[in-house]
Amino acid sequence: MLCETGFGNNFYEALCKVSSEAKKDSWDDVNACDPIQVAVSVESVLFKHWGRSNGSHKIKYRSLMFNIKDAKNPDFRRKVLLGQVKPEGIAHLSSEEMASDEMQQKNQHIKQKALFHCELGGAQKATTDQFKCGRCGQRKTTYHQMQTRSTVEPMTTHVTCVNCNNLWKFC
Repeated sequence: MLCETGFGNNFYEALCKVSSEAKKDSWDDVNACDPIQVAVSVESVLFKHWGRSNGSHKIKYRSLMFNIKDAKNPDFRRKVLLGQVKPEGIAHLSSEEMASDEMQQKNQHIKQKALFHCELGGAQKATTDQFKCGRCGQRKTTYHQMQTRSTVEPMTTHVTCVNCNNLWKFC
């Protein structure tokens, strides 16, 4: 039963590492868990969902095995062993969800940085004194135009006050 999908023994071996990685305050919880039982439960659920690992879900199996065996990801192993990640849920976890806390933080930082750079790459803005800010009364503004409606309608002009960052638009 432990090898229905072809990775059960490796999964069991990875779960056995948890006791040596556990912090002193969680030893009792970890030692109370049976890695064989957890491995069999996970193996059974995955086999029920996908069958053997030689099919279309082989990539998912590899991702799961990489994350469960990753020396830098002891938290995921511990969560699986302690039941914080249920066997039924493992089949649906993404690689990002299985990643270590450190890797998740790095990925989040990369996403935020990419979003920031993406927003910087917006439409070119021109500087002018043709528009007067309704908030501070200054005439130092930047603007860009964008076609936001049908092509027969005029373009929308987006104006930003350089002094107070007030934003407004008009057609």
